[in-house]
Amino acid sequence: MLKNHLKIAFRQLGRNKVFSIINILGLSLGMAMAILIAVFVKEEFSYDNWMTDSNLTYRVFRNWNGDGGTVWTPGPLVEKLVSDYPEVAEAAAFTPWGADLITYEDQSFYVEESAQVDSAFFQVLGMNFLHGNPQTAMKLPNNVVLTDRLATKIFGDSNPINQTLTLDGTEEYIVSGVLDTENKKSHIIADIYTRFDYWGSSWTGNNRFTYVRLNAKADQAALESKMTKDISKLIEQEYLSQGYTPTADNIPKWRIQPLNEVYLYSDNHYTLGVQEGSMRNIYIFLSIGLVILLVAIINYINLTTARASQRGKEVGVKKVAGAGRSLLTTQFITESILQAFIAGGFAILLAEICLPFFNNITDRNIELLTGTPLFVLAGLTSLALLTGLLAGAYPAFVMAAYKPVKALKSNFLKAGDNGLFRKVLVTSQFAATITLLIVMAFIYRQVNFMMDKDLGFQPDQVITIPLNSDASHRRLENIKARFLRIPGVQEVTTASHFPGGFLPDYNIMIQGRTEGENPNIIFADGDFANTLDIQMVEGRFIDNTIGADSTSNFVVNETFVRQYNIEEPLGAKIKFTSDSLYGQIVGVMKDFHFQSINYTIRPLLMNANHWRQNAGIRLSTENISSTINAIQEVWAEVEPHHPMRYTFLDEEFAEQYADQQRFGETILYATLLTLFIALLGLFGLTAFTVERRHREIGIRKVLGASVSGIVGLLAQDFMKLVGFAALIAIPAGFVLVNNWLQDFPERTKLVWWIFAGAGVIILLIGFLTVCLQSVKAAMANPIHAIKSE
Repeated sequence: MLKNHLKIAFRQLGRNKVFSIINILGLSLGMAMAILIAVFVKEEFSYDNWMTDSNLTYRVFRNWNGDGGTVWTPGPLVEKLVSDYPEVAEAAAFTPWGADLITYEDQSFYVEESAQVDSAFFQVLGMNFLHGNPQTAMKLPNNVVLTDRLATKIFGDSNPINQTLTLDGTEEYIVSGVLDTENKKSHIIADIYTRFDYWGSSWTGNNRFTYVRLNAKADQAALESKMTKDISKLIEQEYLSQGYTPTADNIPKWRIQPLNEVYLYSDNHYTLGVQEGSMRNIYIFLSIGLVILLVAIINYINLTTARASQRGKEVGVKKVAGAGRSLLTTQFITESILQAFIAGGFAILLAEICLPFFNNITDRNIELLTGTPLFVLAGLTSLALLTGLLAGAYPAFVMAAYKPVKALKSNFLKAGDNGLFRKVLVTSQFAATITLLIVMAFIYRQVNFMMDKDLGFQPDQVITIPLNSDASHRRLENIKARFLRIPGVQEVTTASHFPGGFLPDYNIMIQGRTEGENPNIIFADGDFANTLDIQMVEGRFIDNTIGADSTSNFVVNETFVRQYNIEEPLGAKIKFTSDSLYGQIVGVMKDFHFQSINYTIRPLLMNANHWRQNAGIRLSTENISSTINAIQEVWAEVEPHHPMRYTFLDEEFAEQYADQQRFGETILYATLLTLFIALLGLFGLTAFTVERRHREIGIRKVLGASVSGIVGLLAQDFMKLVGFAALIAIPAGFVLVNNWLQDFPERTKLVWWIFAGAGVIILLIGFLTVCLQSVKAAMANPIHAIKSE
């Protein structure tokens, strides 16, 4: 019986080539996107779950307002967790450390991501080693552990254990372990690990990520409650010893986050130097894939039910010959599944072709058949069966239910068939497409808004250069005049941080108050404002020639003055909580965006004391390449053991908008694909309608109907559906866009013409699609259409 069903199914494919091609092409496009998204989602959920006992491993974080928080924790936390809480089997600490210069024999290069860890880190995280022992790898202060990819780059295929590497140009380390990271995804992205130089004793500090492995029967909620109670007392005591009484806002609640959730559920956790995904993006990708696949399935249902009249006699004859409803249903579902499997074959090919493009949009390195072939093939088989059943179920049950007498009449579908279900499906297709178009337009508008927004400083033509030792900024200060003599160099400054990156906060006291504050802080010299063109509202900026400015005077931003309610900022006394003497505010800067406008401007404090690990140089617009070459020659005197590496500040700042740009591109291509599949179905439906009404068209032309009149007659029904789809899509688009924009402190306006324009664009494209078929039919010789009447 199955063989007979397959024969009939193949005959139907050959008999209706155009409609078969439209069905298979639409399904294959939808399934190709579903395959890519399924592999993407599988990859996203694979982070960290390969680690030993990952279900018992947690990352500690703290929050103040219930949601999100920071994963930065105090130095003494690890020791307390291990000694005071029986629920904790082991604990370890980790700190991202940025780039490291590695030298081995005659090769020297920077490793972009390094980390400092304690001796128990690899045991707690359950990382696998290719060489060495995770229990002893960090036993000695000069031990270093490498990832397998870095070890291969340096040593080739040989075992590197006990080999000596030089880090940062001067310090020698012994390789004690090599991590096995092949095909293992982790939120931790470091390639080289060294031991902590110091622990730190402050409970109000935040210089470590802390991980714990719990005992199997540990109660997570009870542990969090005890940690919050105990550590809050230690934090309060430390605040009191510094001279002020903390409020409830100063005391965080302590939480632990399952390791398997760290990668996807840390959007609102403050981190640095680790890799993070987004569960929200997972939902978005799944929704996009579902919409595209459903649009393809709707096409199949529409075209199959629309052509049911041409198979009426076939159904009638089979029923008269004794075929039951179940047999006919099986026949039509078999045809649907066959088309789905054929589409699945093309879908694999399309997915493999589109994979590089998809990886570029999502910023991933996903592989299909070479990466997870069994997952792809098993998933494709399941998807083809599911798609075939979904696409074929309705047409099968509709056609199998025809009465034999009506089915044998050539016009059995004409009477009373208003195609309501088909109209609902067409409307749904275009509603989804219009909604996606509205969302895409506002994403594009918001990204442009952010890119064009006045940041309050000028990042153009400024290069930033990392400094690799505490003494580097002093050496640079001593020879700053030499840099300024280079043609094309306009300003030179040193600072702890530059816009576009991480910005720490410090505890401070304002004289006359008992409660402390924690503004963001930048340590910089007096040329910082000129280099970035930061404007002053009142007072002055730091002056390199004034002694107090290099030790105790401060410059603040407008938000600092406003949020901390300082009526007369100039001369106001403030100090770090660890200092004994107060300094004073000598100037107020105009607010500027230290990070992208995704973030609200926070209170900012600037001071010339302490450390600075970055240099910034403003260049002229002419001969940039030769200017940078001249800077590199002088740079050897600042850091003789470290080659100069630099980035342009405007490019680094623009990187913060990369996620929104990629998100916008994803919606753009999803919209175009959805529109193409919907128009493909509309083209097929129009072709069928024209074919079905060709005699009516011929008669109307003989009676004097114009080409435009016939085109309008054929187009009006479809255009009504698209117009109704727009009425549904515009409110839906408004809700989605408004919710998405709530994540941005500063956002573009919701303008009416984008909503209207999206509907008009789809209406025009749909009208042109219908016209392609309608004009051809309207201009045909009516004699050919009515000669058989």
